[in-house]
Amino acid sequence: MLGVKNMWHVGPSPQWPLTVLIIDEAHTFFREYKGSDAETKRLAALTAENARLVEDLVKKGRSVGILVILISQKTTGDAIPTFIRDVCPIGLSFAQKTVEAAVAALGDDIRNWPDASPVTLQDPAYVGVAVMAMQGRPGYTRIRTPYVSDADAARVAEATSHLTADPAFLLDTLLDTRLAARSPTTGRTKPLFRSPSSPEHPLPERRLRSWRRNGSPGAP
Repeated sequence: MLGVKNMWHVGPSPQWPLTVLIIDEAHTFFREYKGSDAETKRLAALTAENARLVEDLVKKGRSVGILVILISQKTTGDAIPTFIRDVCPIGLSFAQKTVEAAVAALGDDIRNWPDASPVTLQDPAYVGVAVMAMQGRPGYTRIRTPYVSDADAARVAEATSHLTADPAFLLDTLLDTRLAARSPTTGRTKPLFRSPSSPEHPLPERRLRSWRRNGSPGAP
């Protein structure tokens, strides 16, 4: 649709934005269920489907502009399946009580950096401090996140709400435009945009403007 193999070659745009998927308390959606009754089998199948879809997004989503953030109090293999956790390029951990929990979040190499381990953050002075492992960068980095009150979070969310859109609404718009771009003679589909700033078909932007004026069902 964009004429490139990786969305980041042209960057996000109103027509093809960065999509952020945050799965908080991720262990809730990957919990294993064991049993032979119908309800347990249904929950087990749902868990397996969750894991399959999230693995696909983590592995393949970055090139199309989908960022997946998995959050759990303890990112061990029983909370987040290792086939998902181990392909996440960035790991971040706040204070941990055990080395095993630190290894689950940051990888086994954290054992070689005891001074940087989140196990050493068990002190009120380190509230909001986390340890980050970044792909392609040796060692670990400590970062401090400021406290944000509920009132401040609500104020910021309201002030920036016009920058967000419902991904399902945008997808419908892109699919409509994709169909409109098909050549009536060959049936082939042309690239959706000539450039990030010059869409070949202005329909998505018109709909976005309409959404901004009127709102969209399900939009944040």
